Amino acid sequence: MKTIFDPILYKKTTKANWNVVAPEYHFNWAAKQAGPFRSTKELVKLADIKPDDKVLDIACGTGVVSKEISQFLGNDGHLVGIDISRTALGISRKTIVLPNSNFFEMDAENLGFHFKFDKVTCQYGIMFFPNVAKVLKSIKKSLEPHGRFVAAVHGLPENVPYFSIIMNSILKYIPDIRPEGTPTVHRFGNPEDLKSELSQAGFHAVSIARHDFRYEPGTFEEYWDDYMHSTANSIRAKLEGYGSDIMNNIKKESQKLAARYELHGNLVFPWTVLIATGCNKG
Repeated sequence: MKTIFDPILYKKTTKANWNVVAPEYHFNWAAKQAGPFRSTKELVKLADIKPDDKVLDIACGTGVVSKEISQFLGNDGHLVGIDISRTALGISRKTIVLPNSNFFEMDAENLGFHFKFDKVTCQYGIMFFPNVAKVLKSIKKSLEPHGRFVAAVHGLPENVPYFSIIMNSILKYIPDIRPEGTPTVHRFGNPEDLKSELSQAGFHAVSIARHDFRYEPGTFEEYWDDYMHSTANSIRAKLEGYGSDIMNNIKKESQKLAARYELHGNLVFPWTVLIATGCNKG
């Protein structure tokens, strides 16, 4: 019997998970601009931040995009970051030194600002919003006429094997591990799907830029441990509940799939990132 996706439970689980993994995510990935986080500079470049802009960074996490944005803002600029993780926001507040900056614990589906922004950014967030159409329409309403929205997402499974190798192995042995309809990391990995979503929300002059990076997680064992303690942290206890035999089978399958990316004993993964831009028509 298939379980039904519950968006409220999903948000609670996501929030609890990020409150645990945010420090590791920040210091091992984001702050180092490792792998896909090389996109941060590209995203902010496309946002074309002006010194007096009012900027909203949605799903700001530990503040890597916000920090990059802050370097372009002057005394008349203002930066607001929102996220559902209190732990991640705590790191953001320590990272950003811009005087005119505020960070709020807020659900992107329920933006409540009484003023408008010149730019809105979102790195690796929109694919995880249960009601992404609602978020995008709310973003559009929050933008000034001719304001710009810029978002980064991960590519398709075959172009981001870091995620797909272990998850495909998990699904092979535990096909019902996640409820049908659960948002996935590859949700907008197809450029046409991403462009269509923004266009349907009313954004104009939508364009998609593709960037191909690479990520080296080390040996397979290092990759496995990193994935299990970060990406799969929210389902790890459930996975382990299926017993050691299932877990060993998942690990062996993952190692077999990862072998094609091995070079001199270490893994070298390609990593495609799509960055979408859209404008609010004046």
